[in-house]
Amino acid sequence: MQREAIEHVMRGKDTLVVMPTGGGKSLCYQLPAVMLPGLTLVVSPLIALMQDQVDRLRQLGIPAVALNSTLTYAETRALVRRAQTGAITVLFVAPERLESFPFVEELAHLPVSLLAIDEAHCISQWGHDFRTSYRRIPALYERFSNGRRPPIIALTATATPEVRADISLLLKLEEPLEIVTGFERPNLAYGVLRQCDKDLRLLDLLRSTHGAAIVYAGTRKSVDRIAAQLQQGGMAAEGYHAGLSLPLRRQIQERFQRNETEVMVATSAFGMGVDKPDVRAVIHYDIPGSLEAYYQESGRAGRDGARAHTILFYNDRDRALQESLLRSSLPQEEEVKAVYTALHEIAGTPMGALYQGMLAISGTHIMERIPRPRASIDSILEALSQAGHLELHRGVAAREQPRIRFVATRARMEEIAFRSSNKSIKKAISALMRSVGKEAFEADIFFDPGDIADRHDLDRNDFKVALRTIEGLGLIRYTPTQRHQSNVYHLSLRTERVPLPYLDVGGRMLEARFDANMAKLDAMVAYASEWNCRQATMLAYFGERTKAVCGVCDVCVATASRSSH
Repeated sequence: MQREAIEHVMRGKDTLVVMPTGGGKSLCYQLPAVMLPGLTLVVSPLIALMQDQVDRLRQLGIPAVALNSTLTYAETRALVRRAQTGAITVLFVAPERLESFPFVEELAHLPVSLLAIDEAHCISQWGHDFRTSYRRIPALYERFSNGRRPPIIALTATATPEVRADISLLLKLEEPLEIVTGFERPNLAYGVLRQCDKDLRLLDLLRSTHGAAIVYAGTRKSVDRIAAQLQQGGMAAEGYHAGLSLPLRRQIQERFQRNETEVMVATSAFGMGVDKPDVRAVIHYDIPGSLEAYYQESGRAGRDGARAHTILFYNDRDRALQESLLRSSLPQEEEVKAVYTALHEIAGTPMGALYQGMLAISGTHIMERIPRPRASIDSILEALSQAGHLELHRGVAAREQPRIRFVATRARMEEIAFRSSNKSIKKAISALMRSVGKEAFEADIFFDPGDIADRHDLDRNDFKVALRTIEGLGLIRYTPTQRHQSNVYHLSLRTERVPLPYLDVGGRMLEARFDANMAKLDAMVAYASEWNCRQATMLAYFGERTKAVCGVCDVCVATASRSSH
């Protein structure tokens, strides 16, 4: 049904596409991208996923680039300028990029003909990979050229009917064509091994697999241990998880693509966008947190249409690991309130007041002031962000940009620039006021002094000296680049401090999300525990009713064997 989706997009209509992993979703926006005038803007959640798509498009001669956190400010600006001139056909951005003020300002100058939102289920709190940054996408619609958003194509491989309705509602799709191609994968033989010696069975299964295999594990520690164990057993295996550097992850992925590595042992960080058609087995060492995640990850097998096996190991104690991971990602109300209090105490905010600046706070500093939470600091800050109490400034912890704020009025700055006999100060004030934007009068703004100096033909060292002089005159607050440890959070407190009894941090919604995710885990455990056709169980979960059985899963094969005897 790619044709139907593409034709609908070409008519300028909103479209929601649900196709299984390997079903060809990408073509539904890539083909319109080369046919439509202007630029196709693609929102995609992972750097590795974006880079894979960019590499593939470039091989086809289609100009494509990805804006991600590995680029410097100057590199980002250069790519955006190329996009503005029409030199780029497809531009990939992470959803967090849409929260960047400089990029948002450029939206009105980008000739965007189509907005593609990949992994669109991330916008739904009832989906399996919820991201608050996806929720903020509709707020940017009016920032596009002429204040009108382009047509939208939303794409996902895993969405129940409830999540599909949520996607349409939250993205504000207008009478979208909903294309659901079906979740059945007849070439996949699903199976579950219960109460087994996982290490022993894993080695047996991999030795009997003729071709590439992926082994998913629940933690980075498990990935490293399993990969080392397989290597000791003589297998060409490597581990992959988010704790590895980006260049190393790319090298590992490329070796797997070239069949130099037979077995990829990975967390869920691996797999999205990996176009390797000949994976013959996907084995889950640990149970995933939902059937959506299991369907998506197991769908890496058999993308060439040939028979492949997807095996899930499940022991009764395995549920505890997923429940622990779930609790770390979804904080409780009292944990969120404790961090709220700690942030205001660190900022020194009086009750009823609003903190005007930007904070750079380490996770350790926060932890020193609160009882140890079960949830991670990341997830607690996300909850506060979603409740509207703070704004997280992303992508600056590893390589922080300088910040600036105008603390004098515009009239005062213009007066100083006019009266000063120092040409460097005159030029510096003029360059700042033309480059940084009016928001700098209201809040700290990230900026690149070197880029501003180059654009206004100023000496970089003279410009830095002038910044310090202007700061000494009381016109600006300037925070130069600082080296911080990696767990530093950059944030702004958006609301006045209120007493805890009157503080609303979305406790009911946090509880509802936790209950919904526990229900997903229950469904995953039921899949592993109950004696029903695996494929039929999965189809029913995604709202696709069928009376047929697959005939190839472990349950169907065992049932047929018993019947023949």
